[in-house]
Amino acid sequence: MVLCAIAYYLFMKTPRKLPSTLYKYMAVERSTFFDDWLIRFTQPRALNDPFEMRPYINGYGNPEEMLDIAARNWEKWAHEQYDSYNSNHKGHGDVMQFDIFRAKLEPNRAEMMQEALLRAPEYNHSMAARIEEMMNKGVGVLSLCEHADIGLMWSHYGESHSGFVVEFDARSPFFHQVTPPEHVNASSEDAAAFAEEFGYLRHINYQEQRPSVVVTEMPFDTIMTKGKAWEYECEWRLLMPPDYADVTKQDIKGFPLCLFKVPPNSIKAILLGCNADDDLLKKTLTLRERPESKHIRIEKARIDEREFRLHFETVQ
Repeated sequence: MVLCAIAYYLFMKTPRKLPSTLYKYMAVERSTFFDDWLIRFTQPRALNDPFEMRPYINGYGNPEEMLDIAARNWEKWAHEQYDSYNSNHKGHGDVMQFDIFRAKLEPNRAEMMQEALLRAPEYNHSMAARIEEMMNKGVGVLSLCEHADIGLMWSHYGESHSGFVVEFDARSPFFHQVTPPEHVNASSEDAAAFAEEFGYLRHINYQEQRPSVVVTEMPFDTIMTKGKAWEYECEWRLLMPPDYADVTKQDIKGFPLCLFKVPPNSIKAILLGCNADDDLLKKTLTLRERPESKHIRIEKARIDEREFRLHFETVQ
């Protein structure tokens, strides 16, 4: 499975202290979340940053690894030439031994290997495309924020303050999964990869320069790195394999909508935007009527009279 194929890249656990609470900003249309508790884990290419999980691929390996690859490829080429020679000369005398044939090719070996190494950068683009394809097929992202009162987050993801924010308990088992979901018939190999790479929260690193890597030395933090322009998002991520989704729907952009069911007991509060209308408020209040969600606080944002601040007040 793709899950196993990308396992090499996903190995670094975050050293940063995990907040006790994290937040998900949502638009009004996502109030269907209150009905089914389904939340999307989004493929990297469907996110709004075109650089998402796309470091600059500077090559396949370090100089020693590339030299070794060139040597192995030359040996493979020599065997292919030997097989072709024997095929073309079948029935024309004794078969030439491979060592003798190889010795005839040896004088050009160093030059051919050097030419191959010089052509290696030509494959960087195709390697980058393949890694991107693997990421989009094998990784789904749930993005969460450390704070509920960031104005830009409300504007960009909370439908200009008319949507809502879900306050999650970051200590919930949902954010600390060590085994694949029960409905997944995962092999022992995939289950081991899941425990190592998926199901727990990681924070995003922000920096000015786009990471530059070679494939064989690509640590996980290179694909958990975003540009400084996104630093206001204060982002943490939970990754899940899209194939493990509880519900899959077709997205108009071509990527499947991979929805995972969130346990209501992992939700602490629903925070309505300062521009949220009465329809959203009424729908949110129905949570108090259901046993699984009556514990959830409901608050509404209010703008400060003097400062650029939001205050959240309990809805009675």
